[in-house]
Amino acid sequence: MPVKILKERLLNLAEVKKILEERSSKGELSYFQRVTLDYATKFSQLSAEKSVQIIKKLTENFGISESTAIQIVNAVPKSIDELRVFLTNEQKIFTEEELSEFLKILEEP
Repeated sequence: MPVKILKERLLNLAEVKKILEERSSKGELSYFQRVTLDYATKFSQLSAEKSVQIIKKLTENFGISESTAIQIVNAVPKSIDELRVFLTNEQKIFTEEELSEFLKILEEP
């Protein structure tokens, strides 16, 4: 029977990890799902809840796209130079102060 897609949205690594962990507790994962869970476990640096909060702050405070905010949350850049790599596709040029504020948001407990 074909699968019916009810909704579609972008996910960050922490959310993917949470979803696959929940699914694995209900039954066996496919090979692709196990590999994806392994990857998400190794590379996600924040909890799912915290990453969603940060994405919301970044999109609201700085007007960046959700996909850019997700990439920033997935990588958690530690310096302004690392952060700039993710902002190259945005239509806005950010000041040093704004970039520092990005990093402060990422470092919040």
